[in-house]
Amino acid sequence: MDQKSICLSLCVFILAICLCGCSMIGPLVSAAAPYAGVKLMFACIPEHTSVDTPAGPRPIEHFAAGDTVIGFGGKPVRILQKHSYLEDPGTVFLHITFADGASVDVCGMHRVAGIRARGIRIGQSIAGREVTRIESRSGETRSFDLLTEDAGYQINGVPVNSMIEEMHEAAATGMRSVRQ
Repeated sequence: MDQKSICLSLCVFILAICLCGCSMIGPLVSAAAPYAGVKLMFACIPEHTSVDTPAGPRPIEHFAAGDTVIGFGGKPVRILQKHSYLEDPGTVFLHITFADGASVDVCGMHRVAGIRARGIRIGQSIAGREVTRIESRSGETRSFDLLTEDAGYQINGVPVNSMIEEMHEAAATGMRSVRQ
């Protein structure tokens, strides 16, 4: 099932529940509905991607609030929140490789050093590193994101933005706040 079909099915389900005046579920679904639509646009960081910590890289799925990672700015910071998402195996992730051998795996909407991944091009300089290869892949069933004390975290020394606040704002404003 593609993302359009999922979104349409979700909208029909939500509409049916919201129209049911005798249910306490309606108001809850109405509050959650904008977040479901936003999540279809953002897929975050695929499972098994290692995030930098002061003790060395660790898979993103093994973190919890309160753990320490290397923050966006290169210094140790605490994780304030960890979000976990179920993904459609057809969701496309980008594997971006740099000239120094570092690489990151993110969805196209995720930001790497403040730049939306889908807009990154081969030859472009990102955080002082030249992009040498971009590959797309799918098959992932879970993704994650971390909200830290600064703008994000690092993967293989590359600063990656947390998208949690941007996703929240997009849901609250009906996607009007999603910036390129």
